[in-house]
Amino acid sequence: MIAGLLNRVLGFILRIILVRIIGDEGLGLFQMVFPIFVTCSIITTLGLPVAISKFVSKEVAQNRYRNALKIFKISLLIVVGSTILVVSLFAKNTDFIAANLLNDTRTNHILLAITPALLFVSISSILRGFFQGLRIMTPTAISQIIEQIARMTITLLLLAKLMDTSLKSKTLAPAIGTSAGEFVGLLTLGAIFMYYLPQLRKYRDNKKAESTITIVKNLMKFGIPITIGRIVASLMYTVEAITIPGKLQQVGYSISEATSLYGQLSGMVLQLIYLPTIITIALSSNLVPAISESLAQNNEQAIRKRAHEAIRLTFYFGLLAVSILFIVPNEICNLFFNHPQSGDVLRIIAIPAIFLYLAQISGGILQGLGKPNLVVKNSVLGLLAEIGMIYSVIYFPSTLAFKIITLAIGIRYLIVALLNFKSISKFVKLKLPINHLFIKPILASTIVFLTLRQIYQMMDYISSSPVLSLSTSIIISTLFYFAFLVWTNGISSDDFKKIK
Repeated sequence: MIAGLLNRVLGFILRIILVRIIGDEGLGLFQMVFPIFVTCSIITTLGLPVAISKFVSKEVAQNRYRNALKIFKISLLIVVGSTILVVSLFAKNTDFIAANLLNDTRTNHILLAITPALLFVSISSILRGFFQGLRIMTPTAISQIIEQIARMTITLLLLAKLMDTSLKSKTLAPAIGTSAGEFVGLLTLGAIFMYYLPQLRKYRDNKKAESTITIVKNLMKFGIPITIGRIVASLMYTVEAITIPGKLQQVGYSISEATSLYGQLSGMVLQLIYLPTIITIALSSNLVPAISESLAQNNEQAIRKRAHEAIRLTFYFGLLAVSILFIVPNEICNLFFNHPQSGDVLRIIAIPAIFLYLAQISGGILQGLGKPNLVVKNSVLGLLAEIGMIYSVIYFPSTLAFKIITLAIGIRYLIVALLNFKSISKFVKLKLPINHLFIKPILASTIVFLTLRQIYQMMDYISSSPVLSLSTSIIISTLFYFAFLVWTNGISSDDFKKIK
């Protein structure tokens, strides 16, 4: 989580700089390419990073280290083969993708520049999945931080060189920076793996390892549904990248205006919404092997306890985040992006964003339970609802089109979260304590609603500094939020002991 926080801060700083140099149109071009890249990286990994995390944790729980290492080797070979195939096809068809899928030939050079990253990110994901299965999170954390620093440094150096060039040339910087960052991250993970390998070999057991065919069968049986699920999730962004600008043009916006609006939504607003996923991604990464381990030991009480804790943390931090984003959206967008008008869009999606965080954590629980197919099903249903709403904008005034599109994304979050929890209830009775889990943080967020705006206005009157006013008001209202939770025992002394 700490690594995720540092990465988000660095990434956010980089995004702020990008907005000011390449503008919302340039950011829109890069954001149109990124979903295609993510979809291809999902195909290359075949869902094996999560599969490794699950099966390695299961083998380690039974002291079968030889089998755990064999699972890793087989997964690595499969991914290297699939990556070489996908990268070759991707590199040969960037013209087609730019012209026919993204409908903007300016994206072709971005696609080419980001192609090497596919190879690096695929191999890195296998190494990270292996370490997560061992419940060793430090290698992932270290590599992610180094990767982000490298990406940021190279991107900024290239931007400095390309400052006086065209918009098309400037958008090369973040693409090349992404490839370089992934390469440095892979080198870091490789070095850490070589450090740990002799220690892992010490645990060689006398238990016979499973056959290669059995391991491949088990990996594919678990990994393919995850791949489909992640492709669906990635397709959400790909569909958005293709459909949203197209529908905006259909209701009367120019190509430049539609690209700029999409850049505001995906490159600014959604990046703010994704900030709290630092917590949910960290929790999900631990949940899959933790619940898998408890499942292998047939310990339903441990599954329930770990799920409760993850949901509680997600709701506590997520509700605080969406409250802040809802109350002062224009001020936040102005401070970070010098684009206060994006705050109107941020306010629309802020409250539904809590369901994004709950959808992520509930998806992690289902994967840990060995039910990735249900995550796929629920994601598809959410995507269909979103697409339906996006296509309906042609029946509304053009002034409402962009707001309806933004709300459609929030509706998807809601549907997926509700369906995930319904699916979980079929296997584990969570018995969520409503008062402790929901009522207390909702009351605490009410205090944020009552104080944040007033403190901001008071500080703005005293200091006339937007940075000081916004940071002070957020810090003070956040302290009120957690003070209320401590006072009502929503956060107990046991929680502080766990932190220690």
